[in-house]
Amino acid sequence: MPDRAIPELSDLLTRALIGGDFAQYRTLVTLPMQFTPRGEKPYVLTTEADLRADFDLYVGIIRTHGVTDIYRKLLGVHRTEQGAEARLLTHILVRARLLAEPFETRMRLVQGNEGWKIAEIESSEGHIHWTMGRAEVSDGRFTPKET
Repeated sequence: MPDRAIPELSDLLTRALIGGDFAQYRTLVTLPMQFTPRGEKPYVLTTEADLRADFDLYVGIIRTHGVTDIYRKLLGVHRTEQGAEARLLTHILVRARLLAEPFETRMRLVQGNEGWKIAEIESSEGHIHWTMGRAEVSDGRFTPKET
């Protein structure tokens, strides 16, 4: 059942990101991997090299901000023809302090031979732009960088 697997998957995802462990991260996601900034056009990573570059950007930005934990509270799960969708409330923490206000994330999961894997992450526009180095965090909000 995916609702039992999601907390473990979420914890493993956090450990991979905080620890900069691409090998662990790679076991949690499937290619192609889609990232969808809510309200914008998604982008899809189809190669391991592209996935690695995206991972490295995210790890770099969380290290720059001193992120120590990413907690995702499960809000709900529903089955789909392809697998399952999970809604989560994401908290990015620097020690015991929120870096940004919690925001909703959706993960589309597919089941393979090795268990459940993430095939898509939909998140706030600001969060995804922040992970790519295109936004900053100010007063608990993601704001676009001035160009």
